[in-house]
Amino acid sequence: MDENKLGSIIAEYSKLYTCAVSDAIDELGFEPGFIDAGIRPMWPGSRILGLAGTMKMLLSDEPLERNIIARLVKFMRKLPKYPIMCVDMSGQMIAAGLGQSTSRLLQDLGFRGGLVDGPIRDISQVISLNFPIFARGIISSSIRGRMVIDLDNVMKPVKCGDRVITPGDLIFGDINGVVIVNQNNIESVLLKAKEIISTDKWWFEQLEKGRDPTDIEKEKELP
Repeated sequence: MDENKLGSIIAEYSKLYTCAVSDAIDELGFEPGFIDAGIRPMWPGSRILGLAGTMKMLLSDEPLERNIIARLVKFMRKLPKYPIMCVDMSGQMIAAGLGQSTSRLLQDLGFRGGLVDGPIRDISQVISLNFPIFARGIISSSIRGRMVIDLDNVMKPVKCGDRVITPGDLIFGDINGVVIVNQNNIESVLLKAKEIISTDKWWFEQLEKGRDPTDIEKEKELP
């Protein structure tokens, strides 16, 4: 997608909220995009919006590989604009998928936030960085001696909750949770979500006027 067009689309999504986007996906008949309620913003006011970059971690008692950061950065430099790092923790809650050092590194590479299907750590430092992360919780342990980065699956489809995330999918998270928009549906979902929000606004306006909800529904169904 043209970068100017992509920037415009991201700007339009930034005016929305995840509930409307999830409803738009449902109304259009696409596979649901919402991620289960176990994944929450790790600090108040966090929002993530951008395109997915992906990484997977596997159980292992091996130490971290030498030059792992250099190898990862090589992958990360190939990402599209507005990246969000999505980390598949293989269903484990024994170590942090992101922390202060990785968050700072991602921030320096242009990442706009993180989505971790597992815990994170160094929450005070992450907050200080103003780096928004959505995850399943907070833990003190590192991945050292517990998990390793699966370099064969960097920038390949991963799972987060019951959702498959493919690099380039749109990731949107706010106080209500996280929703994934398949990259092929980004524009159509945007249009439908704007329509839903417009209908919501109209309903509130009619209720403020004191109209009977039954009459309002006859004119336009509740979104």
